[in-house]
Formats: sequence, C-alpha cells, structure tokens
Amino acid sequence: MGPTKVFCSMYGRVLTTATAVIAVLATVVQVGQDLGAALATLAVGALVTCLVWMLFWRPRVEVSDGGIEVRNVVRSVHVPWPAYTGVRTQWSLEVDYAGGKVTAWAAPRSSSSGQWLRNWRRRPTDPGSTRVGGASAEVVAAAIVERHEALTAAGYLSAPRTDAPEARSTWNVVELAALGSLAVVAVVLTVTT
Repeated sequence: MGPTKVFCSMYGRVLTTATAVIAVLATVVQVGQDLGAALATLAVGALVTCLVWMLFWRPRVEVSDGGIEVRNVVRSVHVPWPAYTGVRTQWSLEVDYAGGKVTAWAAPRSSSSGQWLRNWRRRPTDPGSTRVGGASAEVVAAAIVERHEALTAAGYLSAPRTDAPEARSTWNVVELAALGSLAVVAVVLTVTT
C-alpha cells in the first residue's frame, strides 16, 4: 500500500552528536595531562552519549503496512493492524491495541507555539516519501489513521480474523546491556584514577 514512514526527533540527533563531540574534546584535552584521567573522561563521555542516544535519538514510531512499531527507551512494541484499536494524543502519542496501550516517547504533543512554527515553516513533501517533518503526536496520529483507513478501504482489514496476531513487546536488551557496561567501566575507571 505505501512506504514505511519513520517518525523520530531531529533534535535528538543534534543533541547526541553535540554530546559526543563534547566528550571527545574533553578526552583530548586530558590526554596530554593524565592518561588515566583521559580514559575515565572517555568512559564517562561514552556513557553520557549512550544515554542521550537512548533517550533522544533512538526512540521512534514506524508506520508500515505490517503495523505500528513504537520504539521507546527501554521497550519496543509492535502493534499489527488487526490488533490496533485506536490512537490518542493527550500528552504524547498513545496507540491502543487489543489488550493494552503504548505511549510513544518519540512523539510528544505539540505546544501551540510549536504548532504555529511548524505550520509557518512547513514545506510540501513528496507523498511517497518516508521522511516526515514534525514528529509531534498529532502528525504521527494522522499518519496512523490515514494508513489504517487506506488498508481498510483496500480490503486488507475488513474481515475480522480469529487468528489475528497480537501486539508484541520486547525489551531493548542490547541497548540496556551497552548502557550498563559503559556505566560499570565509567565507575571503575573513575574510582581507580
């Protein structure tokens, strides 16, 4: 029916990159003075950069023909279309599904000034594009409703199924393990120097 649309924060990319640059610069400054302190600074910088990445860059909402994927900081939830029951935008995007709901970290609700700025700067986008400007809850909710209506109109979701797949929630194990490992290394290097 259509391409997968990915909604994520551009601010998160800028913030993560800036954090990484500051961490590297702080390490470079310390290399000439004390190698042990430089390693500790590098470990703490890597930890902070990883945390900023997990909080602001990695979270996203993907809308595809297969369903909605909500990637949050600690858990990811895949909601297939047959399990989808609705979407709301209270404080952030909330996707309802049979048996529960998931709130999207990557799609907060817009403030009125943020909406005005986005509308003022908005440029037309290609209808087939996967790049979507403005990852606010309202924009993502509109994309979800639009895709659901298109799939229903095409007949893919018209008949109820008894074997419909359920929503699947998984822990972000790799990311959490990386953060934990960096925390241990940062503490050990900081305490030993």
